[in-house]
Amino acid sequence: MSLPQWCPPHSNVKINSTTGEDVYCICKKPDYGELMVGCDGCDDWFHFACLHIPGQFKDLVFSFFCPYCQAGITGKNKDAIINGEMSLPKTLWKRKCRISDCYRPCLPDSKYCSEEHGKEFVNDIWTRLKTDEDRATVKQMVQQTEHIDKFKKFGQLDFINNDIVLKNDEEKKTFDQIVVQDPTLMALENDLQEIQEKTLPSFKKKLKLIEVYLGWLDNVYSEILKLDNDIETNGEGDKADTKGTKKRKKKNSDRGRPRRNICGYSPTYESLPCSVEEFVLEMGNNGETTTIRGVCTKLKCNRHLDWVSTNQEQYLQQIDSLESMQERLHHLIQARKKQLNIQYFEQLSRKGV
Repeated sequence: MSLPQWCPPHSNVKINSTTGEDVYCICKKPDYGELMVGCDGCDDWFHFACLHIPGQFKDLVFSFFCPYCQAGITGKNKDAIINGEMSLPKTLWKRKCRISDCYRPCLPDSKYCSEEHGKEFVNDIWTRLKTDEDRATVKQMVQQTEHIDKFKKFGQLDFINNDIVLKNDEEKKTFDQIVVQDPTLMALENDLQEIQEKTLPSFKKKLKLIEVYLGWLDNVYSEILKLDNDIETNGEGDKADTKGTKKRKKKNSDRGRPRRNICGYSPTYESLPCSVEEFVLEMGNNGETTTIRGVCTKLKCNRHLDWVSTNQEQYLQQIDSLESMQERLHHLIQARKKQLNIQYFEQLSRKGV
């Protein structure tokens, strides 16, 4: 598949060499707050305007693939696409509400985004009925429907969404060929398994480990504050005892007194460096040292400024992104299975099974 005429050739540029800013999209420009959509194939971001997608379609994107992924140029599975093992991906859209000027997605098993819009659509049709006779005919049709529940469910095709019961070896063979061995379905299921079993648990573990480390650091701060208070109390006692005499010089006043409000950054916070007591003791014995057991002990550290919030925010964003991807993959797998189940039943029909 070739690129659209309006789409320039693919470029691997990610940073503007002049400004140092991150660049995205087919235009290779920064994110200035315009409406953008993330590609599920290459993970790049694209401006709606550059792709000629109207802004009102923003809530209808189900799974987006950029022009390069749809052409097989980029994407996680581009090698499989090139080798003919997988078909080219396509952007999937949620079903639009039946009201013409509404661009919100339909509710499950509905043609409308809300009950209110469903009523609005029916009322609009009702008002178009020109005569009382037309309206009476419609009422009579509804009242005479004996199997109203069955009528409501008609056309939903529940059978293609359910697990298929295979009755014999011939059906199993056909099902395996069409459904089980489908490369697209297998790739989607592998991606989902990778997120569920490896990637997502890994980031959740990292977030938990940094919380454990911060708990240890809070205990270090508490112990340091306790020592500072003890030293202050002892210092005031010395002043009272020597009242009326020449004030004594404090000998080695900083020795044995750890500094409070340390930076606390550690590149290896996955494991605690030592016990709180050992760490505070080493701080007291190494007053001039700026790093103890890999932990930064500077009072004012511009190098590691906001390292806690930066790491936590990064992990939370990754977790949120992965959970969204997980949900999309669930929907994509369900949609793909639906397509394959239809193909399976069509194949059985052609075989006369």
